Amino acid sequence: MNRELAIQLAKHPNVIVMFFVPKCTEEDKKAASKHNIRIVEATERPGYDPLDWLSFPPRDLVTDVIIGHGVKIGRQAQVIRDYHDCSCWLQVVHTAPEELAMFKNYSGAISKGDEKQWAEVKLCTIADLVVGVGPKLYDIYSRYLSRSEKKVVNLTPGIFTELSDLKQFTQGSKKFRVLVFGRGDSEDFELKGFDIAAKAVAELNDKSYQLVFVGANSGKGEQVAEKLLEQGLSRSQLTVKGYLGNREDLATLLSTANLAVIPSRTEGFGLTALEALSAGLPFLVSQNSGFGEALQEIPSGLSWIIDSEDPEEWAQAIKGVREKGRETAVKECRELRTLYAEMYCWEKQCNELVETMLRLVNDKLETSNSEGPRPSQGARPKGSPPSSIDGTELKDKLETSNSEGLRRRPRRSGVARPKRSPPCSIDKTELKDNLQTSNRDQGARPKESQPLSIDRTELKG
Repeated sequence: MNRELAIQLAKHPNVIVMFFVPKCTEEDKKAASKHNIRIVEATERPGYDPLDWLSFPPRDLVTDVIIGHGVKIGRQAQVIRDYHDCSCWLQVVHTAPEELAMFKNYSGAISKGDEKQWAEVKLCTIADLVVGVGPKLYDIYSRYLSRSEKKVVNLTPGIFTELSDLKQFTQGSKKFRVLVFGRGDSEDFELKGFDIAAKAVAELNDKSYQLVFVGANSGKGEQVAEKLLEQGLSRSQLTVKGYLGNREDLATLLSTANLAVIPSRTEGFGLTALEALSAGLPFLVSQNSGFGEALQEIPSGLSWIIDSEDPEEWAQAIKGVREKGRETAVKECRELRTLYAEMYCWEKQCNELVETMLRLVNDKLETSNSEGPRPSQGARPKGSPPSSIDGTELKDKLETSNSEGLRRRPRRSGVARPKRSPPCSIDKTELKDNLQTSNRDQGARPKESQPLSIDRTELKG
């Protein structure tokens, strides 16, 4: 989702996107540059965790908006905003830890989930803008933040364009391959419903049904296999694959499988299901997910949702997809994809988000100018206070301001700035997966104008 969001934001005429990451390769940078996204690598800080290197952006990195993701990256975003003269901090929430904790089986999971939930809420409270990924998280955080009157935006991920051109394998086959994605470790095994998927396939009592598990951690494949076999599967029905290091391998699996199942007992959104839909691969997803809620707003969307944790119901749904026939199931999935893309349009949502960020930056600048310059950070010269930030007036104002000696804010991790107008930096720190497909935050700052920089903070792992 973060990778695609960066790509879409980078398409905006007034935005330049940059990723601020702990480490990256030249290959990562080249992949990002194809989408007009620039990667900025952090300086190693001995004694600090690599994630915390992101609290120290280069001094010359100018940014107007920094985007943090969850607690791991949000904590750096607050430092950058407060100590590097950045106008706006946008916090993206991807999970509801208290819900996830109810299905984790390690000691103290519920208490830890509660602590994480409050940490998420407190970060959101002090951020300038909060974005919930999908309708479920939007509702959860809107309720939590109602007292503070914090603005929460619902951004429901649209179709992943990089997967939408895949051609599904439609030739007849004696095997029916069912994909399920995840790590498969003991912490998430029940949460992600892997037991439901395995029992459902076993319930069909037909060895032509094959379960393909994708995402086992390195060296943990045997342990994952044993846990799945305990659910009643035979070894001839099971394949366990490791973590996919590149999008090409994901595309291969999505184009050759018959069905993807996402039986999570709870899910903030459910990006795996969206990846399947984007690729035109038939899928079944749990109702207790943000993606499931989004589908309910679309005609025929309910037919792809399972509102049950009963493996027998999942088994019958899997069988029903097979009985439709491969071509019919793929055709119906493509029709749903078209309807979904119309309702949850990346371009429309990103344009609205950029407009919101521009207003926030403008308000902050006006407030700063009215209070006078801060010696330590260098406020805008009073001679050219921007009354508004828009694509037509900003460039002249910024050029005038800069000619009078305005010191721009250091741009932080990942910056997205308008290409010919308001500075808007989008900072990202999610590295390898995001970058291989197309990292969003690229964008050198135009010499003649200071674009609105939106800083994004996402990281691999």
